[in-house]
Amino acid sequence: MNFKNKVALIFGLCIILCVGSYFIISMIFEKLENQLFEKTRIEALTGARAMSGTLELMLDQRLLTEKEIFDTSYRAIPGSKPEKYHTAYDRIFDRYIIKLEDEYLRDLDIDYAILIDRNGYVPTHNSRYSKPVTGELKHDLINSRSKRIFGDSPGIREALRYNGNETIRLLYNRDTGEKMMNVGAPVFIKNRHWGAFLIGVSLQRVTVIKNQMLILIIVTMFAIISLSLLAGLAVMPRKLFTSTEKPPKY
Repeated sequence: MNFKNKVALIFGLCIILCVGSYFIISMIFEKLENQLFEKTRIEALTGARAMSGTLELMLDQRLLTEKEIFDTSYRAIPGSKPEKYHTAYDRIFDRYIIKLEDEYLRDLDIDYAILIDRNGYVPTHNSRYSKPVTGELKHDLINSRSKRIFGDSPGIREALRYNGNETIRLLYNRDTGEKMMNVGAPVFIKNRHWGAFLIGVSLQRVTVIKNQMLILIIVTMFAIISLSLLAGLAVMPRKLFTSTEKPPKY
C-alpha cells in the first residue's frame, strides 16, 4: 500500500470512529434522559396513590368532612403578594401532607413534589418553598409558594385536566424564570377527582447531563483525531522530513 492510501485509510478510520463515538454517546444520553423521566413517572404514580389514600383516611378519621376537603371558596390572605389563600382544609394539610411531599425531595433530581387541586391551588408546598412571606417579591416568588393558585399556567392546567390511569408530562415555564418538566398523576378521593400530584424536574438538570455528554464527545473526538495524526506521521516516509537538496559547491 502506497503512502497516500495509508493516509487516506487512517483518516477514513478516524472519521468512522468519531461518528461512531458521537452516536454511541448520544444514545447513552438519551437512555439517561429516559431513565430520569421513567423514574419520575413511577414516583408521580406512587405519590398520587399515596395522597389519595391519605386524603381518604382523613375523611374516615373525621379530620375533615367531604365538603371541607373539596372546598373551593378560596379566601385571600390579607397582604400576601403574590396572593395566597386559605381553604377549609389547608391548615390540616400543613400538619400531615407536607411531610409526605418532602419525602420525594430525597431524590436530588426532583425539584418539587406537590398536591394540587383541580383549580391549581396548592394548599401546602414543600418545606423549602413554604417560607414565611418577607414582602420582597423576588424572594417570596422562589421561597414562599404555598397556598397560591397556579391554574393559569398551561403546564399545570393540562395536568389538572388529565384523569386517566397513567401520568402526563408537560413543559412548565415557572414564574421564577426556570423551565421545568411537570410529571403529574391524578388524585381521587372516593372515586371523585380531587386534583393531581405533580413532580417537577428542572430542565437545568437535563442540560447539565447534556453538557457533560457534549464535553465527553469533544474530548473523545479530540483524542481520536490526535492519535490518528500521530499514527499518520509515524507511517510517513522519513524522506519527507529529510532535505533532498544537495549543498551548493563553491
